[in-house]
Amino acid sequence: MRLPLPFFRPRPRVVLASPRVARIEGNLAYLQRALRLQRPELDCVLLPEPYGYGLRAKLAYLLRVTRGLYYLHTSRVFVVDNAYLPVHVAPHPPTTTVVQVWHAASAVKRFGMDTATPPAEPERTFLHRFYDHVIVSSEAVRAPYSRALRTPPEQVLPLGTPRTDFFFDEPAMAAARQRLLATHPQLAGRRVVLYAPTFRGRGRGKHAAAGLDAAQLRAALPTDHALVLKTHPNLDPTLTPRDGYDVVADHTDEINDWLALADIFITDYSSSIFEWALLRRPLILMVGDLADYEREPGMYVDYRTEMAGVQVTTTDEVIAAIRNRSFDTAGYDALIERHVGACDGRSSERVAAHVLSLLDDRTPPWARDEDG
Repeated sequence: MRLPLPFFRPRPRVVLASPRVARIEGNLAYLQRALRLQRPELDCVLLPEPYGYGLRAKLAYLLRVTRGLYYLHTSRVFVVDNAYLPVHVAPHPPTTTVVQVWHAASAVKRFGMDTATPPAEPERTFLHRFYDHVIVSSEAVRAPYSRALRTPPEQVLPLGTPRTDFFFDEPAMAAARQRLLATHPQLAGRRVVLYAPTFRGRGRGKHAAAGLDAAQLRAALPTDHALVLKTHPNLDPTLTPRDGYDVVADHTDEINDWLALADIFITDYSSSIFEWALLRRPLILMVGDLADYEREPGMYVDYRTEMAGVQVTTTDEVIAAIRNRSFDTAGYDALIERHVGACDGRSSERVAAHVLSLLDDRTPPWARDEDG
């Protein structure tokens, strides 16, 4: 699809677009901040365009797609953090560079075009096409992202995941803790046990994880422990039972803020495991359906040999792990090196420098030799 009219001349601007949420957050928010620091006068356009499954939501999304197509065809750099329809429907002009900064660090489950069961049509034909560069969190995950996002391996760049810079910024983490405690004062002075599982299924079939009996766990915890539920932002929060929790976090809250506050993290197959590993705090993995998850969607991580943390299948085992403090953090070093090895607190800076090099049509800093 070519739009050669004067109205569609390319402009020296960067667009940050997301179909996930109604505001720019995560990797895109960190990238925006780094771009502003490196170039305050930058023309940077934000396009948060959340997708919905109802008829009205789909119609509204299609209308916004028109705006997305305009910016795609008139901007030098177009950055996305998930599948984004305007990018995939047809090739973009050579004057535009599309950069994918996937919303999660590394990868646990197979995704995109690399799931055990390929996506159905029409997604199988058009999903995840036409990325020029994909930014990832480590050298080891370049191959999975290449397959999942249909991008040649040499165009998958291990520059780090911008959102992980948070875990190297103690003032930012302290501010996040204070914000949450101001909203939830009942957590002050208590040991916070955070439960944040990922979802199951796809599209309309997404559903909540099963297995944890929150009421049983809450009854077994001392009063100086607080149990918090944080549901996945792309899952209807009403699908997860809420009985037994001291606090149910707003499902739109940034998970990293809750990780900063938490003392113990209970999850399953969430990529937040890798961000939590940077904190080297106790991890409990509820993996009663591991065999099912390995079959569909499939996994990039062998939980039996590669994963850190304590693996459990029942609420009784969660209780025992917390009571006995049976946590071993020795496996974090290898996990970090493999999955977030390029995340060192300067990922945003590197990705922003790369984006600006594309805007200026020059060699990016990471690609220069020592004399360059």
